[in-house]
Amino acid sequence: MEPVHENFTTDGIFRRIAEATASVTGGDFLRALLAPLCDVLQIRYAFIAEFIDNASTARVLAWWDGESYAAEDEYLLAGTPCECVLDGALHCFTDGVAEQFPEEHELIELGIRSYMAVPLINAASTVLGHLAIMDTRPMIGSPRDRHVFRIFGAMAGAELQRKHIEEALLASERSLARVIGSAPDAIVTLDAHLRVASFNPAAVRIFGAYDGEVRGSDFGRCLSPELREALLTQMGQPLNVVRWSPPGLSALRADGSPFPVEYTLAALEPAADGRFVLILRDTAERERTAAELSDLQSTRRFLLNEARAANAPEGVIGQSAAMQALWRAIAAVAGADSTVLIHGETGTGKERIAHAIHQQSRRADAMLVKMNCAALPAELIESELFGHEKGAFTGATAQRKGRFELAHSGTLFLDEVGELTPAAQAKLLRVLQEQEFERVGGSRPIKVDVRVIAATNRDLEAMVKRGEFRADLYYRIHVFPLRVPPLRERRADIEPLARHFLAQQARKLGRALRNFDQASWRFMQGYDWPGNVRELQNVVERAAVLASGDIATVRDIASTERPTAEDAGESALALTMVEAAHLRHVLGRTAWVIEGPQGAAALLGLEPSTLRSRMRKLGITRPAPPPRSA
Repeated sequence: MEPVHENFTTDGIFRRIAEATASVTGGDFLRALLAPLCDVLQIRYAFIAEFIDNASTARVLAWWDGESYAAEDEYLLAGTPCECVLDGALHCFTDGVAEQFPEEHELIELGIRSYMAVPLINAASTVLGHLAIMDTRPMIGSPRDRHVFRIFGAMAGAELQRKHIEEALLASERSLARVIGSAPDAIVTLDAHLRVASFNPAAVRIFGAYDGEVRGSDFGRCLSPELREALLTQMGQPLNVVRWSPPGLSALRADGSPFPVEYTLAALEPAADGRFVLILRDTAERERTAAELSDLQSTRRFLLNEARAANAPEGVIGQSAAMQALWRAIAAVAGADSTVLIHGETGTGKERIAHAIHQQSRRADAMLVKMNCAALPAELIESELFGHEKGAFTGATAQRKGRFELAHSGTLFLDEVGELTPAAQAKLLRVLQEQEFERVGGSRPIKVDVRVIAATNRDLEAMVKRGEFRADLYYRIHVFPLRVPPLRERRADIEPLARHFLAQQARKLGRALRNFDQASWRFMQGYDWPGNVRELQNVVERAAVLASGDIATVRDIASTERPTAEDAGESALALTMVEAAHLRHVLGRTAWVIEGPQGAAALLGLEPSTLRSRMRKLGITRPAPPPRSA
């Protein structure tokens, strides 16, 4: 390379640069530097690259091949001569550069013999990129060449740093614009005379005005006199810190309607005629929400008091010795938080006893959640108890909380607990032991704090011996057993109960029902009441409805239409036959295929294991195929 650049004086070099770059910035400025550089140093190729990805990659911002500019490109720095400038120094390979970097095939393809590069460094001494020149001839790299090269490198580095600062500022402005645009509060930029400079989308929504209506206008028309005075007063004071609004101020919507607000005010510029940023919040929604929350809390307190009054132990009729002993046991266990198992025949009031325990416990302010285990199909019990995730089974279109989650911090009453499936028994045992469970179809353990009260009219101990109920679960719920005596063992309570139910019906019917006749009293005292208190209540209700005067009678009513054991057996047999016929019909439609989306279990809405269990119980087997003809 001939040192013909000596024909250029220093002034001439700067004039050449100024002529090429006077009207351009950024990437255009960097490209405009390359042609004068090649002209001054009489070389073939020049390019500028910035380093990205922790200086592992070079992105070419400008490339000059002596005739035209090439498009941007990227390449890895490792193993290239460009990597040398990462040490912050100028590097020059006067000849044979292609042989020194044999992996760089482009050097060989272009016939490059010499290479020189200078790092582009910012004020923090970070290498931002480099300016490089290459030629197909050897390069002298004299001190003057290097001096001129550094001049071009300094100008390229300054522009690259300015480009980076501008890009960071634009990114910051875009980010700030997104924040301001998505803010729920009105953000308004004002001058000291309350003229609007900017109005964010929330301000448009809150004030009910278009941005164009208020930009440049007097914002005072959107303010109450008190708010306007407060803002002007604070704007006239030194705003070295953010100013907060005094209480009780309001603003005006576009239609003139007032609404309560609170605000913060800060100065953007310290000059007397500078700008201020006002962040204003509409507190009407918050005040409405607070009022609704207060109403809900009042309603909750009222309903809790009503529930307590309706279900309080003293509201339960029972002054017999057996019931007094039961109340003493309830008082003893209520505050202990132990698991309780309530035994009792149908209709004795086991649920009312659970209410009494809950109301006297430390959990009285929380919920008492009830679940009748006998009222649900076996395949739904687990979902009801523990909830399920979306898609856990057919029909589970959304996540659903179970009774245990709803009863958190409160009490869960499981009526007819002896009807739980083996799978549900196992999960219930885990909850009682560890106070955690997983929803059906879920894998995340959920911690709960729940007291369990169970009830049954079955002999669980006998079920344990027969293998129908888990022994470990039985001992876990049998911590404190309570037996509710049947009505035949507390006949002293029949009369006060009957009078209580008659008074209830008189209020409902709007009639004056004073008493029962003597025969009715004799009947009620002599009857064994297999349905217990529930049966007595139903009998009194029927007597009240049929009474023609103010005296009710229950003679023979209790015994009418009572199904006999023979009738019950016939009904059960008929239902079994109908169920078996239906299952055979569905199995025939599916060619006795049980599983799969088109199987009988799916058509019936059952688990395959449940269907097979019902088939075994009903004695349903697939018929043998007809013999083949010879």
